[in-house]
Amino acid sequence: MSRRQVLGIRVLGGPLFLGAIAAALATSATAGFMTVTAGLLAVGAALAAAARLPRRPSAAGRLRLAVAGYSAAVTAVYRGPVVDATGWWWLLETFAMLALLVPTVRGTGSRNRTVVCAAVQALAIVVLPLRIGPYLAPPSDPAETGVLCLVWALLAAGAVAAGGYLRGLDARRSRAMALQRRRQRLEVACDLHDFASHDVMGVVVLVQAARVLAQEDPERAVELLPRIEDAGLQALAAMDRTVRALNEDDDELPHGGETDHRPNPGGDDCHELVHRAGGMDGGRPAEGGASSWRPEGPLSGPPRTAVPARPDHRPRDLSELSELTARFTRTGTVAAGLDVDAGALDDLPGEVSTLGYRVVVESLTNVRRHAPTAAAVSLVVRRGPHQGHPALHLTVTDTGAPRSGPRPTPFPARPQSGTGLAGLTARARALGGSLTAGPHGETGWQVRVALPLRRITAAERGPGGRKSPAAEETTTA
Repeated sequence: MSRRQVLGIRVLGGPLFLGAIAAALATSATAGFMTVTAGLLAVGAALAAAARLPRRPSAAGRLRLAVAGYSAAVTAVYRGPVVDATGWWWLLETFAMLALLVPTVRGTGSRNRTVVCAAVQALAIVVLPLRIGPYLAPPSDPAETGVLCLVWALLAAGAVAAGGYLRGLDARRSRAMALQRRRQRLEVACDLHDFASHDVMGVVVLVQAARVLAQEDPERAVELLPRIEDAGLQALAAMDRTVRALNEDDDELPHGGETDHRPNPGGDDCHELVHRAGGMDGGRPAEGGASSWRPEGPLSGPPRTAVPARPDHRPRDLSELSELTARFTRTGTVAAGLDVDAGALDDLPGEVSTLGYRVVVESLTNVRRHAPTAAAVSLVVRRGPHQGHPALHLTVTDTGAPRSGPRPTPFPARPQSGTGLAGLTARARALGGSLTAGPHGETGWQVRVALPLRRITAAERGPGGRKSPAAEETTTA
């Protein structure tokens, strides 16, 4: 119920309750004071429940319980008279009590308290015919009064069923909202992992390089400061866009968490500095101390000036694959080759193009982070069948140089967040595709992803964004 509707009920409820008070004053002498007051209290409580008053659920529950207790007490002690006005107040009290029973069952309180309150109210409704039947002139037959009590019990059961149905709808709505919030949190986590965290890693590596260079050549260490500032601004821009996405309405959230930030895979120049400097293990200089950790060559190019972080509104999809590959080659010591079949990137569905771009970014960043001895990286883009449907096939392969020991890494080990290749694998499966990653040759690594070019419907995805068994059978066939 909208706020405007509640306000309208409150505006109309006041005159209605005043009219009920006037009718009670006019009929209390003939209908019986206790019956009139019980009916008046029930009507007032029903109007208050419709107007969502009182606002505290505990106070509203105590009010309904008090009205039911007073009604049962009046039924127990009332001995007449029974006239036409008494019957009208009795019927009015019955409908008001039924209206109060529905929100009691629907309430979000504890189950035990709800059961107790609903039982007291239902009992007060069931025994209401005992207030009228024995005191009619002539008195009604006990069997007729019993049948009337049974009918009132069925009415109470109907109110309980209506309240239970509404309670179930509320519970399903709450679960759906919780699931939506969880999905949004996962989207934000994926964005932070895929883009912002890479920029933050760039800041960390640049600071590590500047710390070591400061012991050897302070002037060259100062040259790193503009690049550190630039990388920090990029990370702040990514996080600012994520915060803005969180503050937007659900309808305004970009599909798939697509913000405007263009990633800087591997931190661009920062990894080149580390590789040319001889590598770092766990954020510390190599064995032999800082004196043995000397750059093998000059820093590439003049220091870049810091640019204020601004969204460039460019797409983060496979339309920028060529630029991404060129930037990876330009800013590192590993050359990336791109092999794209003619027309392979034409007319791609948005979710396929976006997910493919994320896979390439994650793969190139992992090469920077985990494979400093890699000699070359190749990206192959093809179109071909996948489980009987046209699909886009992406393959990212790094060819490692021969080595005698394990690969060094410029970063300390971090706990797995589940939003890297694992999260991308789940997204690929949700689209009906697949993603595999594993060793390639003796020292290399390969990531392969196949993304169907047909759209997977919500029914085929099934609960939780996964394909339903029926969709699996159709795809397999």
